[in-house]
This record gives sequence, C-alpha cells and structure tokens, in this order.
Amino acid sequence: MDLSPEDIRALVAQREGKKLEFKSGLPRDEKTARSLAAFANTRGGILLVGVGDRGEILGAPHPPDTSAHLHEIAQLQLEPPLVVQCGIVSVNQKPIVWCSVPLSPRRPHAVLHEDGRREIVARVGSSNRVATGATLAALESGRRGSASGLDPLQRSVLAWVAERDRSTTRPGGDATVADFAKARNVGIQRARRAFTQLEIAGMLVAHGVGAKRTYAVP
Repeated sequence: MDLSPEDIRALVAQREGKKLEFKSGLPRDEKTARSLAAFANTRGGILLVGVGDRGEILGAPHPPDTSAHLHEIAQLQLEPPLVVQCGIVSVNQKPIVWCSVPLSPRRPHAVLHEDGRREIVARVGSSNRVATGATLAALESGRRGSASGLDPLQRSVLAWVAERDRSTTRPGGDATVADFAKARNVGIQRARRAFTQLEIAGMLVAHGVGAKRTYAVP
C-alpha cells in the first residue's frame, strides 16, 4: 500500500478521530506505543507524523529514521509484537511519515513500560485510554475466530488472499477488494462485506484506506 499526497490531504481534512492521529514529531516511545496499540486493539488506524493537531502540514523530522523507529516500537514495545506499514510522502514539499496499523488478530496488544508494567489501551474517539472491565473483556473476546463457520465466499477470499501472500514479500500484503472482485467475478459490495467480516473476525489483517486498502492472512 502507498499513500499519495492527495490521500494525505484527504486524511488531514478529516481531522483526528477513531482511526486517525496526527503528530508533529514522534513523542517518547511509550506514548507512541500507546497509539499503535490502541489502533491495533480497537479498529485499526493511521498515524501521520509531520502534521500538527489542527492539520497543519509541518513536515516530519528525519523521515527515514522516524519510519524505521515506528517499526521498532511496534516490534519491541508491544506484546505481542505488531506488524505495521510505514511510508514517506511529500506534501507541499514537506515530508510526511504515515504508519498504517491493522485491526490485529492477535489483540489485545499490551504496551511494555520501562518499569515493567503492561498496559492495554483502546481507542476512544481521538484518545487512547486504558482498557478495563467490559472494554478489556471485549478486546479479549475479539481474538481470531474459526474457519469452520465461514460461507463459500469468505473461504474463497481467504484462499485468494493466501495465494497473493505467497507472491509478495511486503508486510501487510497487496491484495485488494477490487482485485478479488475482478478475479472471481464477484460484485464489489459483496466482496467488500466478506473482507470486512473476515477482518473483524481476525482472519485477515488490513492496512490503509479506501480503494488502496490492502489485506493479508495473519
């Protein structure tokens, strides 16, 4: 998945919310880890680095290092580790680092703090909050489901995405709803519904937004 300058501008115009967060630069590692974990535990989402709280295009500091560090935080400061997709795109001649976080089939992910604490967080509106009680129970019940109850279309989606996975080395895959619909001669709305159901069940992981949203088998 790649995001264009137009994609970034469209995201910025939406303002921060359940699936979108802006950062002018990366905060301390534990705070960044909380954002990644909250997205992965709740609905998935996109973190934009180099964008101010009000949507100002500021430019990310040291873009390649920022991108690499996001991968490191997802792998080293979350338990279990998380695979994210990151990229760099120029908007108004300023670099923006985007990080796409999937709704994770391995949820809930805990943030590992330096003092040894494990903290499970969820995305509530545009905030990241500690998950307790009913929220924590809901996260734990959302783990990967069984393939036994799938309908034929869902099984076809899983088989096709798995086949695409074998032909790409990109984390997060490159399979899209539109490609599946065309390959299997299925209506786009039926295909999108099947992909979404499988993502919610934890049997697919997804990155990105709109037509550029890509899927992979965990």
